[in-house]
Amino acid sequence: MGIEIKGLTVPALLIKLDPNLTVEENIEQLEKKLSSAVFKGSYAVLDYNGMELTQEQSKKIEDILKEHNTQILGYQNTKSNDLKKSVNEKKSLKIVNKTLRSGQTIEYDGDVLILGDVNPDAYVTAAGSIIVMGALRGVVHAGANGDESAIIMALKLIPQQLRIASYIARSPDSYEEVNQPEKAYVENNMIVIEKIK
Repeated sequence: MGIEIKGLTVPALLIKLDPNLTVEENIEQLEKKLSSAVFKGSYAVLDYNGMELTQEQSKKIEDILKEHNTQILGYQNTKSNDLKKSVNEKKSLKIVNKTLRSGQTIEYDGDVLILGDVNPDAYVTAAGSIIVMGALRGVVHAGANGDESAIIMALKLIPQQLRIASYIARSPDSYEEVNQPEKAYVENNMIVIEKIK
């Protein structure tokens, strides 16, 4: 059957390794498939599908993704329903496959990937980073345990409030809509927002 690449939601990909192939054969197929310009600038969740990956192999896969301008968001293992930020770090990733409506709350001790929007008055709190594959219009707090290296990323970043560790930022009253993903991170004791190229 071979390796599968599915769009979770543009530009997020689910890359599913084939357990009937060797890791090397999966890597070869991945390289071929990613050479298509369609995947450039995307973000990927890698499903290693019950396979054992060494640190060296996972680094090789991450390098291939970087080479093709694709960022890895996390690892998933469908065989055990196990979600990991990376094979080495063992930091877990929670995937929320829905839009959060007003009043809904997500709290998680790791990274959160939301495949949908975060509407006004919806709240997301994570010990790690928060990635929204849609419009972020609610309140989000990344690095809630004090991790200043956490980031917040969204396809449309128009939040009521952003927090990273102990830093807080709000959207300006007049906002020019940007049709491009943006990320927020802490630099020089303040939250900086920049476009993702």
